[in-house]
Amino acid sequence: MRSSLISVVALTAAIGLPLTAAAQPDEQAATTATSTTTRSSKGGGETPDQPATTAVRPTPAPLKVNVQIELTITDQTGGAPVEKKTVSMIAADRTWGKVRASAVAGNERGLPPLSVGLNVDARPFVQPDGVVQVEFTIGYNPLGPAAATATPGQRPTELNQSLTVLLQSGKPLIVSQAADPISDRKIVVEVKATVLK
Repeated sequence: MRSSLISVVALTAAIGLPLTAAAQPDEQAATTATSTTTRSSKGGGETPDQPATTAVRPTPAPLKVNVQIELTITDQTGGAPVEKKTVSMIAADRTWGKVRASAVAGNERGLPPLSVGLNVDARPFVQPDGVVQVEFTIGYNPLGPAAATATPGQRPTELNQSLTVLLQSGKPLIVSQAADPISDRKIVVEVKATVLK
């Protein structure tokens, strides 16, 4: 290593170049790389490049209004009479309303009792133009007409839904229609949101 350095110095002196020009290539590359990754500030120091900033849009404040939310479930199997279940709640703008209704029902054939329930969670967002955006979740576990003839281990089909919809204040809208996978049963869900003045 020392003999190589001596030969480089001797060669440099022989062709008349200054010793600083004989720096090794690796050292020159390192110096160049360092100079391109930093920039001088007004104070003469070196500071890294700053990332670009993005503007954050402020969230509008909730309106001081209540919204009445009515959810109607229509349940029908074949030609049997239509069963309707309605849940109504009032929630302030951008707040959650939650309703829980549950029971344990017996069975005509002496089978183990069935747990039934109707649970609804809903949150309204009133827009400046009066449109109401509603986020809601339904858990519907009915007894249903099939329970009377159910075999052990079988129970009526349950309905679970989570939706976000836009509604005109006071106007109902059918938001889903579900078919029972094992029968000709149909479950229709209708929602209405009314801004209360």
